[in-house]
Amino acid sequence: MDSSEQLQPIPTTFCPNLKTDSKENIKAVIFDIYGTLLISSSGDIDQVSLNKDNMRTAMEAGGFDLSGCKEETYSFLLDQLQVQVKKQHKELKTKGHPYPDVDIFEVWKNMFEATESEGLLKLSGSESWEDTIMVFELLSNRVYPMPGMKEVLLAIKKMGIPMGIVSNAQFYTPIIMNYFLTGEFSTNQHIDFFEEDLSVYSFKELRAKPDTALFNKFIPALKSKYNIEPSETIFVGNDMLKDVYTATKAGLRTVLFAGDERSLRLREDDERVKGMFPDFIINDLKQLLKIIG
Repeated sequence: MDSSEQLQPIPTTFCPNLKTDSKENIKAVIFDIYGTLLISSSGDIDQVSLNKDNMRTAMEAGGFDLSGCKEETYSFLLDQLQVQVKKQHKELKTKGHPYPDVDIFEVWKNMFEATESEGLLKLSGSESWEDTIMVFELLSNRVYPMPGMKEVLLAIKKMGIPMGIVSNAQFYTPIIMNYFLTGEFSTNQHIDFFEEDLSVYSFKELRAKPDTALFNKFIPALKSKYNIEPSETIFVGNDMLKDVYTATKAGLRTVLFAGDERSLRLREDDERVKGMFPDFIINDLKQLLKIIG
């Protein structure tokens, strides 16, 4: 992770709408991660670069024996990665998950077993799935903190305002976030600064935004434990459908983060967001502090 390349956001033409002249009553802040708190080189966790060199490097990091591997091994693995994701999505949809997210360990296990069945790879059983998957992700979709991320989170924390997360993510997302927040590597699945009962990750629920079930999961704790209504809560995200539309449906107020051209998703062709506007627009995370006041 020390070799993670520093990224800078690509500015957009959006002007902020902070409504700072009105008296706001914001008691909790919930964040998206990719494209909002983290700059993503692809703009989104779902849009990784499928590259044979990245697969080879990741497998080396995971302790795979690559002595018998040919170019077709890596090509087959990358094909299987997509096949297994689609297969798991289909299975989850039949179980009532309209926007499924995968169990990434099952995906990788199945794709490697399929590759071994083809005689293209020999597994020893001692390989590290965690290391392999994480290195592949970091190489395929480079990430870096959005400018002001830690500063803003610290400032909100000092205000005593509870913070949570609703994000399309995988097991490595909390690991990456904690590294950028603390400078230390830990496998802890809880991210510093955020309330655990206000944080929901797609990989744990096998559901992804824009499924409102992710928001409905933390709202009971928001009300009962923190005595905060959804209408007193803002959700900060970069996607008009996955973030603004879904959070609005769940009764939250919304902040569209328009600070990076890579990740800004207006979804103008989607009927669900036509005529919909976020409560606020920011192009710099520090502007959140003006909204909260």
